[in-house]
Order: sequence, then structure tokens, then C-alpha cells
Amino acid sequence: MKRVITGVAYNFLCILFFSIIYLFINNELTLDSTMKTQISPNLLDTIYLSTAIQSGVGFSFVYPLTSISKIVIMVQQYCMIASNLILLYIFTL
Repeated sequence: MKRVITGVAYNFLCILFFSIIYLFINNELTLDSTMKTQISPNLLDTIYLSTAIQSGVGFSFVYPLTSISKIVIMVQQYCMIASNLILLYIFTL
């Protein structure tokens, strides 16, 4: 049970950490799917994006515009994949 709680806590902290990063780079993200105008997301939108990426669902209605925002999203996806692989390894012991 301790391993499950540790895994949940790790994912929760990743969501919060990346939500804060997305909030700082919110001018490099947009809510507009047509990309005609840039609508910066607020705190709730960045938490929603971070949760969607960390859960493995993918993008929500927030889209990256620049290379830096794409790199940050890829780092979060790597953290999610690595944590899943580590948890699989731990539970198969």
C-alpha cells in the first residue's frame, strides 16, 4: 500500500509542478483550436492540461504554440512514462 500511495503522490506532485510551469509560460499556450487568436489559459486551464497529459490522455483544449512549450510537455510525458514503467517494475517484484 505504501508503494501505491507513493505513486499517487508522485503523480500529484508532477501535476502541480507542471501546472505552475505552464502558468509561467501561458503566453506560449493557446485555448483557440483554430490558432487565429491567442487566448492565454488561466490556472484552472493549466491544471487541466497537466492532468490530461499526466494521465496519458493527451492534449485537452490547450495547445502548445512554441518549441519551448512543446519541450515542457514532452518532459512531462517522459516523467509520466518513466513513473509508469518504474511502478510496473516495482509491482512485478
